[in-house]
Amino acid sequence: MPTNDSVFEIGLAMAGAISAGAYSAGVMDFLFQALDAWEKAKREAPDTVPNHSVCLRAAAGASAGSITAALAVVTAAGGLQREEFAIPQAGKQKYKCVLPGLYTAWVNKPDMASPEGAPDLLSNTDLKADEAPRSVLNAQILGELVSETLRVAPDDGTASVPAHGGQGLPYFARRFHLFLTLANMRGVPYQVSFTSGGRLAAHSMMSHGDRVHYVVEGIGLHDGENDWLSQDPAMPLAVSSVPKGDQALNGDWLAYGQAALASAAFPVGLAAKSIATNTKYYDKRSWPSQAMNARRFAPTWPTVWGHDPRDFRFMSVDGGLIDNEPFEYARRSILPNNADMNPRQDDDARGAVLMVDPFPEGPEFPPDDQQDATVLEVAKSLLPILKNQARFKPDELAAALDDQVFSRWLIAPTRAKTETQDETYAIATGVLGGFGGFLDESFRAHDYQLGRRNCQQFLKKIFVVGDRNPIAWDKEGGKPKWSDAAFNDRRFRYWDEKKQKHFCSIIPVVGDAEPEVPVPPWPRIDENRLARIEKRIEARAAYVAPKLLNFKSVSPVFNWGLRQAWSLIGEERLLSYVRGTIRADLIRRDQLEGWQSYSDGARAAIAELSLSAYDYRTINGPKGLCKTTGLSEANVRDALNEVRMRQPDLIWSGQVGNQECWTLQARRPGWIARNNPLGGQLSIG
Repeated sequence: MPTNDSVFEIGLAMAGAISAGAYSAGVMDFLFQALDAWEKAKREAPDTVPNHSVCLRAAAGASAGSITAALAVVTAAGGLQREEFAIPQAGKQKYKCVLPGLYTAWVNKPDMASPEGAPDLLSNTDLKADEAPRSVLNAQILGELVSETLRVAPDDGTASVPAHGGQGLPYFARRFHLFLTLANMRGVPYQVSFTSGGRLAAHSMMSHGDRVHYVVEGIGLHDGENDWLSQDPAMPLAVSSVPKGDQALNGDWLAYGQAALASAAFPVGLAAKSIATNTKYYDKRSWPSQAMNARRFAPTWPTVWGHDPRDFRFMSVDGGLIDNEPFEYARRSILPNNADMNPRQDDDARGAVLMVDPFPEGPEFPPDDQQDATVLEVAKSLLPILKNQARFKPDELAAALDDQVFSRWLIAPTRAKTETQDETYAIATGVLGGFGGFLDESFRAHDYQLGRRNCQQFLKKIFVVGDRNPIAWDKEGGKPKWSDAAFNDRRFRYWDEKKQKHFCSIIPVVGDAEPEVPVPPWPRIDENRLARIEKRIEARAAYVAPKLLNFKSVSPVFNWGLRQAWSLIGEERLLSYVRGTIRADLIRRDQLEGWQSYSDGARAAIAELSLSAYDYRTINGPKGLCKTTGLSEANVRDALNEVRMRQPDLIWSGQVGNQECWTLQARRPGWIARNNPLGGQLSIG
C-alpha cells in the first residue's frame, strides 16, 4: 500500500445559536463518529479506504457554539459511546448519538417545563429573597448541565482514551486550541500613540469584544502549529486532568465551564457570568484581523496598577453580541507561517475552516422605506443596529459560499421538501428567534438528528478537494497516494459532471457512519403541553417581576406604585403578549398540533391574528396582513376563507369605522372597549 504522510488541517468555527445549539451539537456528534469509523477502517482494512490524515487544530465558538465546542472536546477525549435509537429503521443509521454527554446537555436537560418536574429554565431555584433577579430564565440549570457534562467516565483499567492518559486521538492536534468569545462589560482600555503637530498624542479606545484562549493538551497526536497560534497567551489544560466519575468540577476546569457559560449568557434572558483572569493574557495578545507580522498592542492599564501582571475580573454577557461567527480565529489557527491566506484551489488546499451556523439567514429586512423616526423608535433600534453591524462580515461568508474556494465551508440547516425544494423552516429550534427550542425536548431532538444528517451529507457530497490534491496524489511520482481500491472507489473519488473533474473526500464516510441518518419527523407540541408552559411562564413572571421592581425603585412609595401598576395592568399585558407571540410562531412554523393540515398561507394569517400588538387587522393597511405575511391580497383572502370554512367560529370580520377588519373571535375587544369613549382608541394594524 502507498505511504501517505499528508495531513489536512481543520479549524472549527461554531456560531451562536441559543437553543439551536442542539443542531451544532448534532453536527459535531456525527463528525466524531465519521472520524472514528474512518480511523478504525484504516487500522483494520487499510487497503480499502483513503490513507491520509485529518488534524482538528482549533475551534472558535460564540454563545451556544462555545458551549458545544467546549463540551464536545471533553466528551470526545473520554471516548465515543454509541447509543442506539429506541426503534431503529431498517437500513438506516442505528445510532442516535456517539457523544451521549453532548446529547444530554443539549436535548434532555435545557427545558422550560421539564416533563418529570425536575428543575428547569422556569424554576425559581436561582432566586434569593434578598437579591434582585439575575435573568429572566433560570440560568442556574445551564450551569448544572455544563458541570455534569465536563467530566468523563472513570478509567476502566485500560487507559485507552486521552482523558485517562491513553494515546491521543489521531484526528486531533496534540495541543487543541479553543477560543471562546465574550462581551466584556467592564472593557479593556487601549491607546494608539501618534505624532500631531510635533507633539506626542494618543487616541484612547475601549474594547468590549473579548475572548478566552484555552489549550487542551494531550488530546491528539499532531504537532506543527503555526507561530500565531503558539505565541498567543493561552491557559493550558491537561486533558488527563478532566474530572472523572463523580469528581467535582473545580479549579481550571471550573473556569473553563464558566467561560463557556459566559459566552452563551444571552443578555437579560440568561445571567451574566463573572470571569476571573489575569492581565498577562492581554499584554501579548494576538488579534486575528492583524497581518501575521503585525505588532501586538498591549492594553493601557491604569498607571497605579504598575507593570506586573495582576488579577482581572469582569462580568461577561453573550459573546455572540459582538462576534457571533468567530471565523477569523479558526482561519488564523490553520494558516501556514508567514502567510495571510490559505491555499484555496481544489488541488492546492491543505486545510479548511468549517463554520457551523444554525442561523445563516440573518436578521429580517424591513420592506418599507423609512422617512421619520421618533425618539422611542431610535432607542429601540440602537442595540439591533450595533449587533448587526458587528456581525457584518461579507468577505468571510462570500468565500465560504464560493464553490471555487476549497479552504472554507459552511454547514447550515437544510431540510428537503422535494428533490429540488427545501422546506421553509429547516430547524425546529428556530421558534422565537432561537429561544423556542427550550419549549420542548422534541424540538431539540429533531435538530440534533438534523445536524447529524446534514453533517453526513456534507462529508459525503460537499467537503472535497481535487483528485490531484496532495492528500490523494503524489505530484512528484505522478501517481495516487491512496491504494488503487480506494482511489477507484466512487464513495471517495467521484466525477463532477458540471466541473468536469474528479474530486476526493477529505473525511471518508465508512463503517458504522455510512448508513444514512434518517430524516427526523417534524416535531409539534399539543395544546396541553403549551398550556402547561404558559402556566409556568405566568408563575415565573409573578415571582421575578415584583423582585425586580423591589430592587430598582427609588423609594418605598414609588416601589409600591410600581407593584400596583404591574398587578393591575402590566402583568396581564406582558403575559398576553408572550402567549400570543409563542402561539403565533408555533402556528406559523407548523409546530403546534392541529394545524399541520392547513396551508402555509392559512397558518401565516392566523399567526398574525394571534399577535396582541393590534386589536384588529386589515388586509391592505400599513401593518396589514399583506405586509406582514408577504402574501398578495387574493392569497390572504383565500387563507382566511380556508380557516373560516374549517373553523367557522375562529375568526371575526366586519367594519370598524370605515375599514374592513379581522381578528380572532377570542381576541375581539369587548362591548365596553368598543363603545366606551373613555376606553381609549382601538388599535388597527
